[in-house]
Amino acid sequence: MSESRHTGSTATANHTSRVLQIQVRTSLYEIADRPVGGMRRGVSAMAEMRRGPGRPAYDSKQKLVAAACALLAERGFEATSPQMFQQRSGVGHGSMYHHFPGKGKEGLALDAISHMRASTIAFLDGAPAPSDSEPEEVRASIVAALDRLFARKEGQALVRLLADAVAGAIPSLATATRDWCDDIRAVIVVRLRDDEPGTDLDIADAAARLLAPEFDALAEELFTAALGRGLLHQGPGKVG
Repeated sequence: MSESRHTGSTATANHTSRVLQIQVRTSLYEIADRPVGGMRRGVSAMAEMRRGPGRPAYDSKQKLVAAACALLAERGFEATSPQMFQQRSGVGHGSMYHHFPGKGKEGLALDAISHMRASTIAFLDGAPAPSDSEPEEVRASIVAALDRLFARKEGQALVRLLADAVAGAIPSLATATRDWCDDIRAVIVVRLRDDEPGTDLDIADAAARLLAPEFDALAEELFTAALGRGLLHQGPGKVG
């Protein structure tokens, strides 16, 4: 009789333990499946633990844009397929069309160009100033800055886009590339002006307007020459 009661107690305890385990598992699944900001809380929490506190997520769109910047510099637009963008970025097959619906490769290239335009201006703005305001010194500093630019990813991508007939035939890409070139010319003109600290701004602006055609022509000359050197830097047979 005592043994029967003991067996019954053991069975009851085992049953209770199994029920508790099921309840715990169910609660965990409910927490994981509970939506928070469009994501499952459990998945989001685990991702946060892997990243560590304060470290932002590097999402698939950023990865695609970074891959596009690199591939446009290495291969240009026409020679790079959507699959190459996806493989380089390491994102899922449908991510490009999710982030750039209806545009795909073109939309991604436009985002990459926008990113590189901003990087170009930041790079040129941060270039060392000439040691003095002599015209030859100013010009030499501009040439050096442009050569460094066209040895970088941004400059290489710009050279390839300008040499890419397919990119040039797509209005949005052609406009973005042209605007990028205009940005660089504008920075060159600012450098050519080289206003001295303390110079009367009204006088400086009046002089700049008077000399604008001269500045524009010299900026175009310096920019075109730098593009040519950048093209040579890529080596034969690499463009397109």
